Amino acid sequence: MLTTHRDCKQHVKRNAIPSLGEIEGRVAVLEIVAQSALTHVFDEGEVDIDTVLLAQIRRAMHHKCRELKLDGEDTASALSYAEELIEAAVKASLPVHQ
Repeated sequence: MLTTHRDCKQHVKRNAIPSLGEIEGRVAVLEIVAQSALTHVFDEGEVDIDTVLLAQIRRAMHHKCRELKLDGEDTASALSYAEELIEAAVKASLPVHQ
């Protein structure tokens, strides 16, 4: 994962391969941003838009997994993780919908 900010630094150690901690940190940030953004969208209460958005996200995830050439097990894991994020965002927005 090439990062311009990190990999173009001078006078410091450069490492084109991120550490496990760096990857975990990025995943955590993406998880929080994704869940927060989805919760915000679902808070608007537009059920038709929510349904369309969820379908688009699911299609995009399938497409990305194919693009990355993930095997069946890795694809299933990624899609399961996406569903968990979506479910958490929907649950967080439920008081608005009730």
